[in-house]
Amino acid sequence: IERAERKPTEILDAYDYFLRGMASFHLHNRDSLLEAVRLFVRATELDPNYASPYGMASWSGALRNSHGWMVDRESEIADAVRLARRAVALGKDNPTALWSGGLSLAYLAKEVEAGAAYIDRALVLNPNSAASWNASGWVRMYLGEYASAIEHFERAMRLSPLDPMTYFASTGMALSHAFAGRYDEAISWATK
Repeated sequence: IERAERKPTEILDAYDYFLRGMASFHLHNRDSLLEAVRLFVRATELDPNYASPYGMASWSGALRNSHGWMVDRESEIADAVRLARRAVALGKDNPTALWSGGLSLAYLAKEVEAGAAYIDRALVLNPNSAASWNASGWVRMYLGEYASAIEHFERAMRLSPLDPMTYFASTGMALSHAFAGRYDEAISWATK
């Protein structure tokens, strides 16, 4: 039963919408992130127990917020937080749901300790997930644990050196070094 619950959805249309959402997510612009949210939400409509699209919809919303692309910020943040809570509630054994939902909760709901705990669980489930290490770097930085944040960003980049989200880890590295008072390193990472 536990193994079956960890499997992705059996509803292939929901999985198709999730994959299409991931493609839109990785285009990473105003319109594509909005489309990613729509596709991820459609996947959850087809399978309300499929945790990954809830998490990725919440994280797409969080990225829209960080870029200033939300139209109704208060309402959209509330929706993203609701989706994140659903992701971590359903995805107790789903690394994607846990890191994306956990990072959204840390960033949008300011529930940093809870977000860190969800991301730590994702790392236990899949210690080779670059996305989880990247998310962990961000929450460690939010917690003021700059040395740990830097280690986690480095691990994310080692695990997936060609990852389209590498810029996100580089940004985290720059900020972590800056907060730690290592300004030359911060400038180097910011330039990358």
